[in-house]
Amino acid sequence: MKIVVHGLIDKRAETVGKIEAMQAQLAQLMADLDSLDRTIRIFEPDIDLTDGPVKPVPPANAAFRGEVQRFLLDTIRKSDVALTTHDLARRVMEARGLNTSDKALLKLISQRTGHSLAKLRRNGMIVAEKADATGLLRWWMVRAVGMGSDKTDPIHS
Repeated sequence: MKIVVHGLIDKRAETVGKIEAMQAQLAQLMADLDSLDRTIRIFEPDIDLTDGPVKPVPPANAAFRGEVQRFLLDTIRKSDVALTTHDLARRVMEARGLNTSDKALLKLISQRTGHSLAKLRRNGMIVAEKADATGLLRWWMVRAVGMGSDKTDPIHS
């Protein structure tokens, strides 16, 4: 019983620490926002910023370790055709509820998706070929044949 209580107290202390760190970060962000508002009013004194646009920013590491790679493997495995890096990035964004029409975010997620795919290829789980002249890659699963793998039999041929 003491071990459970000790573990819960440790978890509580960790949570309190996170809350304090977030409060400090919030205070800094509020100060930054106030500075931005004052600077904007130098150029536009009568501007109403209360209903200004809000740009959601995805967290840098929103996914748990390995979560994106598992999603990519599952998506590639279930697909009847080889998928491009761009196709896979869009599917990642859709699955995470991100705005797929945000070009800057799509570019960022495409880069992250490409890094995850490259790691999966290095581990021998998937293979790729150039999809077109732009250098975009098309990905598919390595098909197991006996004890080895058959990398020359993509699902799209």
